[in-house]
Amino acid sequence: MHLLRDVIVVGSGPSGSYSSHLLSRMGYDVLNLEEHKEVGRPVECTGLVSERVISMARTKAPVNSVYGAHVHFPNGESVHVRKGEKTVVMDRDQFDKDVSAMAISSGTDVEINSRAVSVTPGIEYATVKYRQDGVLKEERARIVIGADGINSKVRKDVFGSVPSRVVSCYQVDSAVRMDDQESVSVFVGSRVTRGFFAWATPAGDITKIGVGSVGSSAKNYFTNFNSMFPKDRILGINGGGIPITYLKRTYAPRTLLVGDAAGIVKPLSGGGIYTGMISAKHAAEAAGSALENNDFSARFLARYQKSWKKDLGRELWIDGIIQRLFASVNDETFNRIYRMISRPSAIKIIDSVGDIDYPSRVVLSLMIRKPGLFFSLMGGK
Repeated sequence: MHLLRDVIVVGSGPSGSYSSHLLSRMGYDVLNLEEHKEVGRPVECTGLVSERVISMARTKAPVNSVYGAHVHFPNGESVHVRKGEKTVVMDRDQFDKDVSAMAISSGTDVEINSRAVSVTPGIEYATVKYRQDGVLKEERARIVIGADGINSKVRKDVFGSVPSRVVSCYQVDSAVRMDDQESVSVFVGSRVTRGFFAWATPAGDITKIGVGSVGSSAKNYFTNFNSMFPKDRILGINGGGIPITYLKRTYAPRTLLVGDAAGIVKPLSGGGIYTGMISAKHAAEAAGSALENNDFSARFLARYQKSWKKDLGRELWIDGIIQRLFASVNDETFNRIYRMISRPSAIKIIDSVGDIDYPSRVVLSLMIRKPGLFFSLMGGK
């Protein structure tokens, strides 16, 4: 056990590794604990990200690029939208490994197979007890960053809270090659999901086929959805929950929460890599300032929440409102929405404004220029 670490980061996903990398690069002594035996496993994400994410990491994870989406409605019709900028399909476990390697190269000590069992902030330091290879160990640090996902032990022990809204996800890697390798396919309607959407993301000879569901298990819908694709092609299964509401407080004495642990995730898409890494950047800055000033009080660390909200708060708040409206839409209304957005004027708006990291922009633009969409989402005729 080290006498006293500067920082302990719990979790080696992108947000945990990125905050570790940034803090180590500042010269701080950082320990990163990963509960699994391998960084990046199990995979719990489609791996569809913007080039903003790729620009933050040294990675060889990209496996394909897509430029648009086929959106399928309950009536069997679809619309195709296209962007000039590419969206990257990546090998998610490779990306996690690459960001962790950045942290190690910067000086972070990474310990795998190390599951946190308790996190206790104190007056002089925080104590993290963890079990590694069956052996109970203990480390102390001046500050702890919780990057341990939806089931965060840091959040449970220090904040005592849980995400108020969670999407259940079930996804497979299937040996199916999509004809259109440049477009994601998105499906809505009661046959394939409840309150969210289903997807098929092309990655060469493999397609990532999955379902998200609010208020019920996604696995219950997956069989119906997967029947649209050739049978007996499944190579692997992954899934889990995605929090789509952020906590009221993401800071506490000697403690910060980032990424999924804090619920800093895009509600409309469930995407958490970009938001997680942005929150990690702000957490590293706040932790570095606390270390420099030797002030780890909640009052001082409140600057973390103010800073990440300046970047993401408005987007996540608007996305959350739209997602709740979207979750209540029935098949009849979806088909009515199809008739509205399939018009060339609506497609032009989507193509010109759409942004995977800021999805509210396209919805708000459509609502302003096509008020009928707003009334449809509100349940109007």
